[in-house]
Amino acid sequence: MEHKGTQTIETERLILRRFELSDAQNMFDNYCGKEKVTEFLIWDAHKTIEDTKSYLAGVVLPEYDRNDKYRWAIVWKENNQVIGCIDVVDSNERKRSAELGWVLSDEYWGIGVMPEAAKSVLKYLFAVGYERIQATHHVQNKKSGRVMEKIGMQCEGIHKKFSMFKNDTLVDCYLWAITR
Repeated sequence: MEHKGTQTIETERLILRRFELSDAQNMFDNYCGKEKVTEFLIWDAHKTIEDTKSYLAGVVLPEYDRNDKYRWAIVWKENNQVIGCIDVVDSNERKRSAELGWVLSDEYWGIGVMPEAAKSVLKYLFAVGYERIQATHHVQNKKSGRVMEKIGMQCEGIHKKFSMFKNDTLVDCYLWAITR
């Protein structure tokens, strides 16, 4: 594995880059503060901009000190807005495997943004040395599964009571994966 950390990636419509503290307002307005967007995620929508700022300062930004952490802000080129996030939520160097997670503003759903971002991240992570990349989604979140299918992942089945949901309930999740 040759870790490079989160480096900027550019696609036709997107810039994937490191988060900055100044992104907090975009994050809150576009996805962190929206119940609709966080419906199937393991975290609740942020109540205030201060929640988003605390998350950025306390969790996200310190990760960039490590070359083995990968978390990209998804920036829409047309308006320079941070509209989502894609990151490695789990990594196993010994097995050369990584798990991706993502979130995207509902205003950009259904136009191919997440497949565009995820395909470029897959290419990047395979170049780093990962051999297997997987992702999971709540069984009711069919849209996320569709993204996984579009980027070439194969569904490997359902993991029963796999992920802790918002109200401390374990939920079933589909597991998808792709190998280099």
